[in-house]
Amino acid sequence: MENRYEKYLPDTVSELQEFRKLAEIEGEILEETAMAKDELVDNQWILTARRSGLLRLAKMMGFLGAEMLETEALREEILYRWCSRSPYTYFHLQDWLDGCLGEGNYLADLRKEQYFLQLVLELRVKEKRAFLLEHLRNILPANLVLKVDLNTNTHGDLKGIPYGLLKELQLTHGQIPYEDLTPYKK
Repeated sequence: MENRYEKYLPDTVSELQEFRKLAEIEGEILEETAMAKDELVDNQWILTARRSGLLRLAKMMGFLGAEMLETEALREEILYRWCSRSPYTYFHLQDWLDGCLGEGNYLADLRKEQYFLQLVLELRVKEKRAFLLEHLRNILPANLVLKVDLNTNTHGDLKGIPYGLLKELQLTHGQIPYEDLTPYKK
């Protein structure tokens, strides 16, 4: 890599030992400055921000616990918060939920006459429940009753496979073996 400082010196001066040493020192400083500039440019946008920039944005947004998240998960959370707006229609809300939770990871039941919205989240997105409760409470109308539940009844996902076959195949539900899911007997 060519030294940034040396390329601005005339050939007669760059041969002197003092100027080579000066070029070495100044070259390091210019490289550090260029890297800091690149980081600053990257941190201007959420999609290109580095971890330090994402943590700064999270702090400005009042997002507690941001340090605990991986970089890409933190980027997702900041994008959800940044892109949120009061949904004008139910379809805008569904579009935002699809982006936040992923399609098929929730069921939404809106009862307009009762001013009631119920969301049932799949277990794979259960960690976003607290965020949804807090965030939706801020963007939805105040007179709308909001209920966010988890779909804990996943027995229907097994499609009628007998318990004996599940035990025989040694399948698991998440990390729990089915033999540990047997009902408690008195």
